[in-house]
Amino acid sequence: MIESKQYKYIGLDFETTGLDITKDEPIQIGIATLDENGNIKEKFQTLIKPNKKTDELKHIVGFITGLSIADLETAPTRAEVLPQIQKFFDEDTIVIGHNIKFDLDFIDKYFPECKYAGSIDTYPLSQTFVHYAPSYALEVLVAHVQTKEPAFNDILMKMTGAQHNAELAHDALYDTLESLAMYRFFVERTNELGKKYGSLLTIRDQSSWFFPQAITAKTSTVSTKIQFPSLQRIAPQNISLAEKSNLSELENHKRYYVGDMDIKVLLKEIASQKNVILVFQNIQKLDIAKMILAEMGVKNIWFIKEDQTINEEMFADFLNKGQFTETEFLFVCKYLSHLDKWYGTLDLNNWGDRKIYYAIKDTRVKVKYPLILATHSWIYSMMKEENHFPDYDIYFFDTERRYKTYNFFLSRPADLYYTLNLIESLLYREQVALEIKKSKQWKTSLIKEGDHEVVEDLLAADKALQDFHSFFQILIWILSTETKKIFTNTDLIYIPHDPIVDHSDFHQTNQMRKQLPEHMGKVKAAIGEELFAPVEKQIQQLDHIFNNVVNISKKMYSQSDFYFVYAEAQRYTNREEFLEIFTNNVYFLSNNNKEHIPLLDKGGVRGGFDGAQPIKTKIPTRNLWRVDQITKHIQGADVKTLPTGRQVQNIFIFSPKKEESKKIFEDLCQKGIQEQALILVENITGWVGKNVFKASWTGRKIIIGGNSFLLYLYANGTTIDEVILFNSKGWSEQSILQDIQWYYPK
Repeated sequence: MIESKQYKYIGLDFETTGLDITKDEPIQIGIATLDENGNIKEKFQTLIKPNKKTDELKHIVGFITGLSIADLETAPTRAEVLPQIQKFFDEDTIVIGHNIKFDLDFIDKYFPECKYAGSIDTYPLSQTFVHYAPSYALEVLVAHVQTKEPAFNDILMKMTGAQHNAELAHDALYDTLESLAMYRFFVERTNELGKKYGSLLTIRDQSSWFFPQAITAKTSTVSTKIQFPSLQRIAPQNISLAEKSNLSELENHKRYYVGDMDIKVLLKEIASQKNVILVFQNIQKLDIAKMILAEMGVKNIWFIKEDQTINEEMFADFLNKGQFTETEFLFVCKYLSHLDKWYGTLDLNNWGDRKIYYAIKDTRVKVKYPLILATHSWIYSMMKEENHFPDYDIYFFDTERRYKTYNFFLSRPADLYYTLNLIESLLYREQVALEIKKSKQWKTSLIKEGDHEVVEDLLAADKALQDFHSFFQILIWILSTETKKIFTNTDLIYIPHDPIVDHSDFHQTNQMRKQLPEHMGKVKAAIGEELFAPVEKQIQQLDHIFNNVVNISKKMYSQSDFYFVYAEAQRYTNREEFLEIFTNNVYFLSNNNKEHIPLLDKGGVRGGFDGAQPIKTKIPTRNLWRVDQITKHIQGADVKTLPTGRQVQNIFIFSPKKEESKKIFEDLCQKGIQEQALILVENITGWVGKNVFKASWTGRKIIIGGNSFLLYLYANGTTIDEVILFNSKGWSEQSILQDIQWYYPK
């Protein structure tokens, strides 16, 4: 692999005091340069003394980065390290890193003397070439790819001199070298695809992005139309686990208690039927059911979904349009990577992918599976709009939670930025169609009759969408500006408000809203009602919310940046109104309400389930009320053993409030628990995917988080030896305990 001689390539990573560029500072930098063969040429690393007092950094910085606070006090200042850093940068430098914008923000703010030509981010590259990863955090990604791609191990050894070492993660130079290893792997993977599908190199040459210039395979001359093979669709399986079902005695709309039955037994019984939908409170519980069914051999039947297929003619036109952006080039690479690995559907894991797919998708055909798993909110949405599944029976789990989930569904917030994204998708679709049409005209000497009219129509649609997009951006800005005034001089993050329509607090917003129908009419006339329908539906929901009492919430991007979410004030419904949405046969199942009809009778299971046994075991739990009690208990837990003889290894501390979790984490670190066990804290030591992945590692772990996080751990097969409920009481405590017993019946 020879890098483009037009540029020089360096890897970069910072360790910082936090994630907020407005107030956090760099405390360590790692830089490595690549030679023309893609090998490490030079390495540099140094600590950097922050301006803020080191006692303000507390334990979290040292825990995350592994850096000694004492060493930072004697580290060189930014001014002292600037000459060493600056020599790696000039106007021909391409900077490579994982989520590199974060690091470049710190370069631009704290080392503005360092100039560069551009950057390559291995984060979107990993989303392109690594499919269905548990997390795209660098340390998780490297560990994951090691197990999937033998070729990556050789590259990692060359770049770092060793296999992945989790203990070195968040060392700036080590992270730099690992991100360069990922980069080189992606370049070689692209080269492999280029050799197998030569047209990719033609598309590469039609992209001005820096990454394709590092791909050195020779271009294949493509004189014919570029076209790639189709992805192989995965047909739904029809798996039956039993000759017949014994659930025929259940009565429509009745409520049944299943809490004394092993969930595996009930799922096996239901899976023996055809055309059934299992509905769970949230995606975590759905994933647990999916895992149990997979263990039984029931696979590839999880969801009713729209078959994500690409219109081959439209895709071929897209591939031949003659010029490509970074996002478009990566989409083509992703398609070919899926094709090469025999994936049947695309892993559309970012908005750029979905926007392109939206422009070239085929008519979506509903794929009907015999067994469907769904969440409460999903089934509400489908049943409210239209009953797509009249021939399915519905088993509605966690029925006692329907008051919460259904009321939230009725009061679901309006996401204006999601609506804006939909508008941008329509705009992109029209722009691609225009590019394709112009490309066809330029490549042919004869212009077909009517082509001019088609181009004019596309230009008109593009103009209408451009105007609507600009208008909607201004509407969002005005609405946000007027909302900020309501939150002035208050620390509240949630404020109920009278209907926004015609309210003096939102005078400018309402003036703008009066112009909406005109813009919508122009766009609908230009692109058609069918294409505009999703946007129109979003705006209708927004109108509904603004015409009713609205709850306004301030959501934080970071400690200094926020946005607002608008939802209709919570509604409450009686059971009769709730049942009106279901036209199917539906059976409501509860794992904690013993007042319902018992599915498990004294003489066996209602309906004669074979081999059904009540749940006999439960994870040890205790409720502690003070932070110091938790630390003291954990310090004594290392000598405890369970009834099975297993030593207590993994302790989960149920603490859903972030500030309380921080206090627990600080106390554990002060007592040195991090030397004895790996500590994972939801939204503090990483997001869910990263922490769930780390929880699968061997060794002792202390895990802190809320109920959803605990259920995610169960769904991924993590063994929990003990649960500590921090300051939980009443219904909340009982609800948690019942979920633990039902959804984790070890």
